[in-house]
Amino acid sequence: MTNPEFIARQSRRPTGLLGVLVARVMARETRPENERALQLLNLADGDRLIDIGCGHGETLFSANAMVRLSDSAGVDFSGVMLRRARARNRDAVWDTRMTFHCADTSELPFSDNRFDKALSVHTIYFWSDPSAHIAEAFRVLRPGGTFVLCYRSTADKRAVNGFPDTVYRFPNIQQVEEAFCRVGYRPPDTLTETIAGRLTHWSVAVKPERMDSNAG
Repeated sequence: MTNPEFIARQSRRPTGLLGVLVARVMARETRPENERALQLLNLADGDRLIDIGCGHGETLFSANAMVRLSDSAGVDFSGVMLRRARARNRDAVWDTRMTFHCADTSELPFSDNRFDKALSVHTIYFWSDPSAHIAEAFRVLRPGGTFVLCYRSTADKRAVNGFPDTVYRFPNIQQVEEAFCRVGYRPPDTLTETIAGRLTHWSVAVKPERMDSNAG
């Protein structure tokens, strides 16, 4: 395995001592994207928030500093990341307002309509079937709930050329928006900005209050 591919796989699923370092770097480098995602969610006190692919847990920590979350959760499949996330959010975990779960995000361990808001930042590249993960977010969101998905796309040639395609699969905006609509969300709004040289998108989708019987 080449060194770039090894690092890419650590970014996908940090493990061991190197994974601890990767978690620290990711927390610092992705902070602007996570902060913008939180702004777009329009959080309120009492919101039940799920971070899909929560990684280091810094985003949930920031969200809980902005408002007082309730019954919120982070999901990831990296034990290294989950240990860091639980430690970072120990106060919210202690008073049972936040839990962390090791799971595949295409099969979330929650009941239907559980959360008010959802976000996922820089995770779609690692999903072999993005629609399955987007559908799971749809399932666990309450009617009227909002999902913010942050990603880089094929429009960012720096990203496409800089990461091995054996690990990273960059979508285009149309593919993402069509996946949202196919699952049943209202047509999403997509914001695009350049952050530290990274062309980044945030697609904001809302689950309808009343489901169309022809949806799906």
